[in-house]
Amino acid sequence: MIKIKKYNCYYNGKNGKYYVENSYPKKKKSHDCCCDHDYKEDKSYECGCKRDHKEDNEKGKLVEFAYQNASPISNLPPGPGGLALPQTVAAVTLNKVKVGNVVSLNGLFHINNDSPAVQDLVATIYRGIPSPANLIYRKVIEIDNAEGVDDDFTEVVVQFVDDNFRTTQENVTYTLVATQRIGTGLFLAGPITFTATEIKGPF
Repeated sequence: MIKIKKYNCYYNGKNGKYYVENSYPKKKKSHDCCCDHDYKEDKSYECGCKRDHKEDNEKGKLVEFAYQNASPISNLPPGPGGLALPQTVAAVTLNKVKVGNVVSLNGLFHINNDSPAVQDLVATIYRGIPSPANLIYRKVIEIDNAEGVDDDFTEVVVQFVDDNFRTTQENVTYTLVATQRIGTGLFLAGPITFTATEIKGPF
């Protein structure tokens, strides 16, 4: 017995020919576009649609990078003291952030607690001058007391993606600040690193 598979027939109006099933000449779209052109396969083809295929191909690429380091070599074991809080940990500036792009922020610093009590550290990031209106990130962590000698010298990590660019902005400065919620006894120490990476969008 011979099984005959069922096939569907398609008519191509462009050349007046009939095709069976998958032999029909067509390409899948590689992007959300009004045309059938696969830009990744043929970048020289001008499809005539209004979509900017070059912009699609560049999305996710690094546009600009800024960083600040301080005290990269710390004493071992860490001694008492440091810079008393509140303290600006670091500040970085990007020349121009275009609308639709995002900025990835990463910071690392250390806090020393010389107080006999557990203390709360507040880490904040501002876009622009430090003020309540420019606050974009805030975290609170506990730093153990010095007498317990558990985590009285603590590594603090901050990470945030700023995706709130409705217009292109020049000289965008991000400031990382460390403060103590109440009381005294916390000190800023190195190593310190703060980076800002502008990435091509929109996403």
